[in-house]
Amino acid sequence: MRMLHLEKLEDLQSAGEWLTPGDCVEVDSLSALTGNVKELLAALVMINDRAADFVSLQEGIDTREGQGASFFALCRVLSEAECFSRRRDGIDKAKEEGRYKGRKPIFVDESLFDSVVSLWQSGDITAREAMARLDLKPNTFYRRIKEREEQTMKDYKKIEHEIKSEIRDAAKQSRKDLDELKKQVRAEAKEIKKAADEQLELHDVEREMRHDRIRAEAEHHDTVRQMKKDVEAEARDLKKLLEEK
Repeated sequence: MRMLHLEKLEDLQSAGEWLTPGDCVEVDSLSALTGNVKELLAALVMINDRAADFVSLQEGIDTREGQGASFFALCRVLSEAECFSRRRDGIDKAKEEGRYKGRKPIFVDESLFDSVVSLWQSGDITAREAMARLDLKPNTFYRRIKEREEQTMKDYKKIEHEIKSEIRDAAKQSRKDLDELKKQVRAEAKEIKKAADEQLELHDVEREMRHDRIRAEAEHHDTVRQMKKDVEAEARDLKKLLEEK
């Protein structure tokens, strides 16, 4: 680790050419470097991107201690806010003059981006190394990550909606099929009952016909017996009459 004492903002800006991870840049006071707030913030963000530390003696800032991460995070937020404000002003002016055509999108190989992000998310490489491999600035890198997560969530919600819709349609069709099946069963049961009733009615007719036939035969037998008795009685009377003569 090297301790590098700088006195000018220009020296701080050029430090990116030779800073290495673990170096520490020291200044007497931030106020002595505030010729341009935008450039100062950009230089501090650059130091953080180089994995180096920063110390300001007068303000008591030392990023090697617990406040380091929050200090650099604040510098990054202020730098991005400054850039956004200036860019917004420039865009508004360009729009007024009819020169604004929108920012050209930064080309990123999607397959390379996915593989590098996977390595970063699994802890195999640092975020800084991932940005270096993709040649992206931190704000662009994290914005792409956020866009990917939002798109993944949209895709998930879309799939979830489609699945729920399919389930509702399937349930609706099942209810429809069940209702149709019930109608068929009721119709078949009605036909079966009708056939059974007709069969019972036919059995009743046949049973009545048998009863009528039995009664008729019984009556016939009774008539024959009575006729036989009458004939026998007449025969006896005739025989008696002949005997008397």
